[in-house]
Amino acid sequence: MALINFDCPECGHNLEVDERGAGFIVKCPECANPLQVPELPRSHRMRKRTITAGICAAILLLFGLNLMLWAQTRKARQEASELREISAIIPQQEATIMAQKEELAQLKAQPQRVRQPDLTALGNAALDAMEEAEQLARALEKAERRLLETNPNDRNVLLRQHMRELVASAKNNLSPPPVMTETDPGKGILGRQIVFPVLLGSDGQTLRENAEVTSMEKDIVSVKFPGGSATYRLSELHPGIAGYLPVDPLLVLPVPQWTAEALRVHQTQNARRDEDLSRLRDMIEGLLPANIP
Repeated sequence: MALINFDCPECGHNLEVDERGAGFIVKCPECANPLQVPELPRSHRMRKRTITAGICAAILLLFGLNLMLWAQTRKARQEASELREISAIIPQQEATIMAQKEELAQLKAQPQRVRQPDLTALGNAALDAMEEAEQLARALEKAERRLLETNPNDRNVLLRQHMRELVASAKNNLSPPPVMTETDPGKGILGRQIVFPVLLGSDGQTLRENAEVTSMEKDIVSVKFPGGSATYRLSELHPGIAGYLPVDPLLVLPVPQWTAEALRVHQTQNARRDEDLSRLRDMIEGLLPANIP
């Protein structure tokens, strides 16, 4: 389930709302300002629907194949059962057998045929559907890449979600975490005093000790510490530090790297999707007779 990320225009607090809340009015948890949750980008909705439709179609096709095989097998068993019942009645009808001996001999001379499902046709249909799903995935990948290259909004939405996950993971590995306490209005960061026992750089090096965050402006963080003060860009700090600050996770990455990183993330996601389709194809092929090419 996707999340909608946006900032409060009054206080700048970053909010995340489940996509089902698009269009609803919520209150900012920081300043209580009423906000309307924005809609998800149309490209995101279309992409989600297209991928879901492709996977559902493949699953439905596989389910239909199993259902047809089960129905044909059941019918064949019923026909075999009827033949056994006829064979059991024959000994009790000796007079009828003698009268119809010639006819019975002719019937026995005919090969018994049990209708079997055309597995070759079904298998080819399933594989054709998989081929269409894979072609759709390739076309979708090209369309998404063009959107990322030409539409900054789509690129930033994808990259922001990725950076949010990166920040959350780095936050769990940040040791020790900052000390956060309530403070008077107008002080600290949105009413909180944030003091990092050890302020880490992007490469893990120690920058300052007991550094208190005094202000923030976009991606610039100002701190004071015993003996002085300093300013840093978010991209110069350990990513986990951004998890404790009211900032857009996208700012953790230097701006010149946004496009390249968005394309890398997109390529990784498509590689995972290709692996899922490949596993589905292998599963379908494993259910089919070995003589189907």
